[in-house]
Amino acid sequence: MRYHVNLRLFVASLMGRFKGKGSSLTPAKKIFSKKIRSLIFLAGLSLGLAASTVSCQKKPALRQVKQKLIILGFDGADPHLLEQWITAGHLPNIQKLAARGTFQQLGTTTPPESPVAWATFATGMNPGKHGIFDFIKRNPENYLPEIALATPVPPRLFLGIFPVRGPRVVNNRQGVPFYKTLADSGIKTTVLRMPLEFPPVELPNGKILGGLNIPDLRGTWGTFFYFSTDLTRWETGSSEYGGKLVRLELKDNLAETQVEGPINPAVKGGSRISIPLKFELDREKNQVKISLQGQEETVAEGHWSRWFQFTFKVSSFLKLHGVGRFNILQTFPELSVYLSPINFDPRQPPYPISSPPNYAAHLQEALGPFKTLGWAHDTWALNEERIDEKVFLDDVFETLDKHAQLLVHELKTDPAACTVAVFTATDSVSHMLYRLIDPEHPRYDARLAEQFGDSILRTYRKMDEIIGTIQELMDSSTTLLVVSDHGFHSWRKGFNTNTWLVENGFMKLKGQEGQNLESLYSEESFFPNVDWERTQAYSLGLGQIYVNLKGREKHGQIYQTSSDYDTLLERISAGLEHFLDPDTGKRVIEKVYRGKDIFHGDQTRDAADLQIAFRPNYRTSWQTTLGAVPAGIVVANMKKWSGDHCASDPADTKGILLCSRRLSAGDITITDIAPTVLRYFDITIPGQMDGKAVEMK
Repeated sequence: MRYHVNLRLFVASLMGRFKGKGSSLTPAKKIFSKKIRSLIFLAGLSLGLAASTVSCQKKPALRQVKQKLIILGFDGADPHLLEQWITAGHLPNIQKLAARGTFQQLGTTTPPESPVAWATFATGMNPGKHGIFDFIKRNPENYLPEIALATPVPPRLFLGIFPVRGPRVVNNRQGVPFYKTLADSGIKTTVLRMPLEFPPVELPNGKILGGLNIPDLRGTWGTFFYFSTDLTRWETGSSEYGGKLVRLELKDNLAETQVEGPINPAVKGGSRISIPLKFELDREKNQVKISLQGQEETVAEGHWSRWFQFTFKVSSFLKLHGVGRFNILQTFPELSVYLSPINFDPRQPPYPISSPPNYAAHLQEALGPFKTLGWAHDTWALNEERIDEKVFLDDVFETLDKHAQLLVHELKTDPAACTVAVFTATDSVSHMLYRLIDPEHPRYDARLAEQFGDSILRTYRKMDEIIGTIQELMDSSTTLLVVSDHGFHSWRKGFNTNTWLVENGFMKLKGQEGQNLESLYSEESFFPNVDWERTQAYSLGLGQIYVNLKGREKHGQIYQTSSDYDTLLERISAGLEHFLDPDTGKRVIEKVYRGKDIFHGDQTRDAADLQIAFRPNYRTSWQTTLGAVPAGIVVANMKKWSGDHCASDPADTKGILLCSRRLSAGDITITDIAPTVLRYFDITIPGQMDGKAVEMK
C-alpha cells in the first residue's frame, strides 16, 4: 500500500479520526431524543461556563512603561542576500535602520528549522527543553512518523452520541514564551501570526493570533484542490505532496463536482464530508461562474475569486466553517480550476486560533477575510506544478499585504507595550524560487528567470516596505527589533540517508542476504522491507538518525549504556562526514552532531541520536523524510522546491538581526532574544532560559 503524505507532514487529521458512533439514532435512542438534546445543550452550556471562568480570572494590573518594543520576524530572511541588496540600494528603509542601529547575523538552532528556531525564539530555551526538534517525530512503537508540533485529543461522548467534552489540540511546545511572561507581569502585549501558538496561550491584558502549525479545515497543513477536464480517471485522488485532484466532466458547459472537506467525527470509519460545487463555463468570454452553497461569482481566466464560505455539516448540532478562494487557471482547451486550502473561518474556527477566542473574528470584522492557515502560502501546489509561478506569487503578495494590514491596524487602533508579528513570505518564496537565482540548479530555467528571477528580491522589498511603514508609526520611546530564524541555501541534490545506512550495513532489508540489493529498494514511504531485528539505525525527518535502541524502539537491538552505542555513533558520523558526492568528489555533509551534545533538558526523549548538518546545495531527500529507502544515495532535486535550510549546518545558515538601537558587541543567537526582551521591560529572567540578555545602548 502506498501512503501519500504531504511533507508538512502533516500526517494526521486534527479534525477527525475519532472513533465516534454514527449520527443516526436507533429507535430506542429516539425515545430519549428530547432528553438527549437537553443534555447536549447543558453540556455545551457547561463548556461555555468553563471557558468564561477562565476568561474571567483576575488579570494582573497593567503596568505603565516608559518604552515600547516592536519585534518583526521574517522567516528565512538571509543575511547574505540582505547585505547584497542593501549595498545595491534595493532596501532603503533597512539600510537606514542598519546605519543608525545594528545589523548583524543572528545565530540559529540545530537544526535550523522554522518550528525549532521559533520555539527557541519564544522560550529562550534549547530544543531539549521546549521539545520541538523537527516538524515530525517518530513513534518508537511502530517507527512511523507523527506530527511533532501538536497532538489531537478526541472528544468525550456520552452514549457515543453527544459531546461531554469537545475535541481539542495540545500544543507540544513546552516552556513559557516571553510574551506570556510579559502579559502575566502586566505588560500589554499583542502577538500576530506566531508559530507554534496553536492552540494559543492566554495573554492577560493581551491578544494573540496563532501562525505556523494551524491546520486547514481538512486537518492538514494545506491541502489544495485541482479540478480539471484534463485529468484521466487514473490521475484523480490524492497527489504526492498534498493535493486533491478531481476530474471534471463538462455537459453543456456545466461541470458539477464535490469539495471533499474534513473527516466526519460522528461517522465510524472516518469518511469525509463533501459539499456540491458547480462550474459554468463561458468560453466566448473566457470566464467561469462558480456556485457554492448559494454563493456565486463569475471569474475571468487567470484571476482569483473573492473568498467563499464553506460550511460542512457534521450533525444537526455541529457545522464546521471555512474560507477558500478559486483561481481560473484556464478555460481552453481544457477547463482547470484551482481551489486554495480551506482555511478556518476566523469568525468560527473549530479550534481556538486566537486569544481571546473572538480576537480573530474582530480582525476579520475590521479588515475582511484573511488566511488563518499556518502554512500560509501555496507552496505544495507549485511544487506539484498544478499552478504556475504567477498564480503562486500573486497569492503570496496579497497574503503578505493582508497580514501587514493586521499589524498596522493593531498599532494604529490599540497599540501595545510589546508587539510581535511574524511574516513567512520570505521563507516560502525562497523555498520555491531559489532555482531562478542559481544557474547551477537542475531546475534552473532561463526563460522563467527572466520573468520571475527577481521574486525573492521583490519579497525582501516588501519586507523593507513593512519596516518603513512601522518606523513611521513609531515614536521616540519605541525600539524596533527585526529578526529571522535562519538563512537559506540552494538545494540542488537530495541525500537518501536510509539508502546510505543500508549500503553501509547499519540498516538491513528483508531478503537482503542472497539477493540483488537493487531489487529490494523501494520508493515507498514508511520503511518498506526493513528488517528491524537486524537494523542498528534508521533515519526519519529532516536529517535525524535514530539508533534502534533496546528498551526504546519496539525491536531495539543496541543497548544505550554499552560501548556498542558510542562505537555505532562514531562509525556512522565518520562515514557520513567523509562521504563524497560521486559527481563532484566533494563532501556532502559538513558535520554530524550527537544529540546529547546539542540538546539538554527534560524533553530529550524525542531527540534524535544524531543530527546531520549538510553543506550548501544538499539536503535530506524527500523520500528519506518519510522513511523511504530508494535506490541511489545522491539524487538531483527536480522539484520546484529548490531552496532550503532545514538540515543545513547552523554555522553557515544564520538569520538576521536588525535593531533601531546599538547592541552590545559579540555573537548573538536566537536563544538570546527572549531574555533580552524581558530585560528590556525589567522583568526577571527565568532560570530555565538558556539565552543571555543583550544590552541595548
